[in-house]
Amino acid sequence: MTNIDFFKKQAKLLLKDWKQREQKYFAFNVKELFVLYNVNPHEQPTLMKAQHLLALALGRKSWSELINDSEERLEYTKTAFLENVEEERALQSMWEDKEQNNADIQYNEEDCYHGIVECLHCGQRFPIDKPNHLPSCDGEDWDLVPIEELD
Repeated sequence: MTNIDFFKKQAKLLLKDWKQREQKYFAFNVKELFVLYNVNPHEQPTLMKAQHLLALALGRKSWSELINDSEERLEYTKTAFLENVEEERALQSMWEDKEQNNADIQYNEEDCYHGIVECLHCGQRFPIDKPNHLPSCDGEDWDLVPIEELD
């Protein structure tokens, strides 16, 4: 599969999730992409819109800029995308294992921070319980700072 075919497939997976209004196929949180790039999730999804959103998430201004990039940059972007997917899955697995191991521990929810954090690396804002970074962000968990407390 060529790099361009890879990104075409990712755009189609993004479109599929968008149409079904469900996070099932695309590797990253679609709702967060909508918030970050000011996309109305209720507008009619099209492949062109999904391609543009994917290009933005990958640090490009447009789909055309992405697919016309040099093969070297496309390979780098694809590798970074896949590494972020693997990292996200590993973190998810780690959290699931930790939840199973800590099932008998009682947490006091009132003592925890429940709010919005901002990544100092990319500027993305999201709830602390959903720390998904975009493929184009190299930030880590320690780059997250509290922004506002939720009730």
